[in-house]
Amino acid sequence: MYRSAALRLLILTALLPCSCRTPSSSVVKSEASGDLAGALLVAEASQSLRTAEETVTYNTAVGRAAVLWLAQAGEASRRKPLTVQGGGRAFTLSASWPENLLFDVLMPAPPLPRGEESRVLRAGAGAAMVARWHASPERKKSQPFMSEGGYVAPVTATLDFHGQRAVLRLHDPLREQTAVIVGRKQTLAGDPAAVSRWMAGEMAKKNQTMGMPGFGALRNSGDYMDKMGLFTLEPVSRDRIPVVMVHGLLSRPLTWDRAYTELSADPVLARKYQFYFFRYPSGIPVALSASKCRETLTALKQELDRTGNSIYRNRIVLIGHSMGGLLSKGQVQSSGDILWRDVLGGTPEELKLSSADRAVFSPLLEFTPNPNVSRVVFVCTPHRGSELAGGFLGRIGRRLVKLPIDVLGNTFTTLQGRPPDNPVIAQLLAAGIPSSVENLSPDSRYVKEAMKLPLKPGLRIHSIIGNKKGLPLDDPKCSDGLVPYWSSHLDGVESEFVVRSGHSAQEQPETVDELRRILLLHAGR
Repeated sequence: MYRSAALRLLILTALLPCSCRTPSSSVVKSEASGDLAGALLVAEASQSLRTAEETVTYNTAVGRAAVLWLAQAGEASRRKPLTVQGGGRAFTLSASWPENLLFDVLMPAPPLPRGEESRVLRAGAGAAMVARWHASPERKKSQPFMSEGGYVAPVTATLDFHGQRAVLRLHDPLREQTAVIVGRKQTLAGDPAAVSRWMAGEMAKKNQTMGMPGFGALRNSGDYMDKMGLFTLEPVSRDRIPVVMVHGLLSRPLTWDRAYTELSADPVLARKYQFYFFRYPSGIPVALSASKCRETLTALKQELDRTGNSIYRNRIVLIGHSMGGLLSKGQVQSSGDILWRDVLGGTPEELKLSSADRAVFSPLLEFTPNPNVSRVVFVCTPHRGSELAGGFLGRIGRRLVKLPIDVLGNTFTTLQGRPPDNPVIAQLLAAGIPSSVENLSPDSRYVKEAMKLPLKPGLRIHSIIGNKKGLPLDDPKCSDGLVPYWSSHLDGVESEFVVRSGHSAQEQPETVDELRRILLLHAGR
């Protein structure tokens, strides 16, 4: 009987094309086009999963069936059973998926590049896929933190058969490690990194999803002001703690690719946290980016309150890389009137600023700590600046960065063709708006003044610092290649982790493991 079943499987395999790579060295190949009935027949014949070949065949058939089911069922009738006939059989196909999973399309997981390995790929039963819910102006009204690419999530599809009844299930591989197939518990295949690979491919094709280039947004920051803000890859959670990742200079949210993929694949962290990304064109002044970050965190609080999430209060975690650490620090500091006096030379009253000009500067120079942020992780952050930003590379950077005068708003009377009435504003405009590159110089007034601002009492702080050459920490040349240790180091932090790495330390496995440790600590584990 076993031999006849194997023969039947061999014949049915010809009905099914290989539509995706699976976590196996063996791949089923066929030139036949196949259809939904054919895919169901192959999945049914191989669902016992006795051998590696059966598992490959089953996974491929399930992936094909999921795509064809969605194409035939349509959005309006997904919840209704679908009658499928073919190959002398008739199936009643029903489907189920997690309540919070929104999707318009299901796509096979993109294959790993040749020679590349993944620490989060899990071999097992089921088809690893990517589910996407497209963005639209109408959806953005109810989903304010959706990116241009919509919501994207890893899913694993399985098929189970009970006579003529077939059940297609879409699982969340971040929260489910096993599935019951033919009455037996099986390890569920999972590929959380499939989302990052898909997004990278989309970025290469259309420059969307995370929507902003690194160098282009540094050089022509004014062209990307409308893309500043916070976004997430899934609906805002009612019961998880937000973790906000902030990229640095000459960068974009994809800099967190590895960290996000591996942290979100941890089963404990997946239940405890939702990851957000703050995106900004990195050429604009640090104070302006920090101000926009404060604004979007306030909007996030309002949305969390609306959805009924109470767990976030005083639990939000910020993780900032490089200049993103300075932005993050700006969310947990008290300015008082220090910046008014030290940057502009006096309080608004003393400077006799108009209400319009004061409205421009107040968000940049006057702020209090966010009450809901309780932990910050600084990764290669130049708290005291970088000499490279003040030297040759800094001079090149300043020539490259083009900031339109209205990057600070359109309230300056100069923009109406009249000179400013206030001499302080006139002096500022004559000197030109400082770019982020100038802000990172050790001689920058912003860097010097930001170090004076007190941090939120009770704040938990962690430093992750790159040491490119493995030099002693007291060696003045100890650095990550861009930021010296003496600039990244902060006294009194809860932990300081030094990794043998260049400036992109956020990509290192050791850094990801340290971030996992910190988040588990924050979650009370």
